[in-house]
Amino acid sequence: MATVEEQEKLMQTLRFTPRTYRISLWGYGGEIVMGTVDRKHFDYFKRRRLDLSDYAWNYDYAEENNIPEDNQPFPPGSWYECDDMAHSNGVDRDSGTLQIDDENGETILEKDLGEFDGDSDDSPRWDWGEETWITQAGSGQVVFVGRSNEKGTFFEGDIELTQPFDITKLVLFNEEIDGTEMITGVMYDGEDIDNWGGSTDGKSSDFGFYLVNDNDSWEVYRNEDDIVYPMTDWFPKKIKPVRDGIYMVKTAGKNSYTHQARWTGTRWISAWIDTAQWDTADEVKIKEWQGLAVDPNADDSVTDLEKALEELKQEFEALCGEEDAA
Repeated sequence: MATVEEQEKLMQTLRFTPRTYRISLWGYGGEIVMGTVDRKHFDYFKRRRLDLSDYAWNYDYAEENNIPEDNQPFPPGSWYECDDMAHSNGVDRDSGTLQIDDENGETILEKDLGEFDGDSDDSPRWDWGEETWITQAGSGQVVFVGRSNEKGTFFEGDIELTQPFDITKLVLFNEEIDGTEMITGVMYDGEDIDNWGGSTDGKSSDFGFYLVNDNDSWEVYRNEDDIVYPMTDWFPKKIKPVRDGIYMVKTAGKNSYTHQARWTGTRWISAWIDTAQWDTADEVKIKEWQGLAVDPNADDSVTDLEKALEELKQEFEALCGEEDAA
C-alpha cells in the first residue's frame, strides 16, 4: 500500500498541467583547448621572440613574420585546432549561474553554480568528466594551452514536463582542464537537453607553450616578456660597453640606485630620450654598468658579443690587478 507521501506525490502529478521550462547557464566562461606540439616550436618562437597570441589570432602572422611551415605549431589564426589533449566550451563553474524559468517567463531558480553540492534535495547532480592537466604530457613535452574568455549565456534549452520539476533530476556535465571546471552539457531525467544557443561576448584570451619539467613544473613562453636573459658581471665606468644600447647602471654618489640608461657609444644618457636629442641630453653619472650576457638575436650560443664580453672581463681583471699592485 502506498504511503501518504507517495499518494500526495501521485495526486500532484495527476493535477499537473504539462508545461515547458527553460534551462539557462550564464556568466563567465569560454573555449579552452590543450594540445601537444613539437619542442622545436617552443624553441623557435622563443628564439625569435614571436608573440604566440598574435600568431593564434592572426591568419597572416606567419607570412608577415616569415615563419616556415615546418615551424608552425598549428595553422596561424586556428588555435582551436591544437586540441589533441582536451577541448571544452562552456560556462565556468566558479563564475557561472544556473537559471530556470517557467512557461510564463518567471524565474523559479537563479543560483551560482558553486553553491550546488550535488547531493542535497535542492541541488542538481554533477556528472564529472575527464580531468586534463599540462603535466600529463610527460617530462620534456611541450603543451599548448589556448583560451578565449567570454561573458554571456552559454547554454539555453527547453524541457517538456508532464510532472512537477525536480531539480535532483537535473544533471550538469563538468569537465576540468588544468584546474578550470567547465559546464558543457545538461541532462534532465535521463535525457540530454539540446542547447539551441546563447549569446556571448569575447573579453580576453590567453595562449601559452608549456615545457614540462621532471618535477611536474613547467617553463612557459607566451611572448618575449617571458624570456629571462643571463646578465654580465658589473663593470666599472672605466670599462666601456662594446655596443650602444640600453644597460642596467648603478648611479654614482651617496644615494646610488640601479636603473636603466643608454650608452650612446661615447657617453651615458637617460634611456628614454629620443635619438634626435642624444647629443644635447644631460649625461648620467654612473659607477657601474651591466648588460645582457648573450645576443638575443643570435642563433648560436657562442656569439661575437660573448667574445667581446670575455675580452672586457679580461680587461677588468687586468685593471683590478694593476690597482692591487699599486
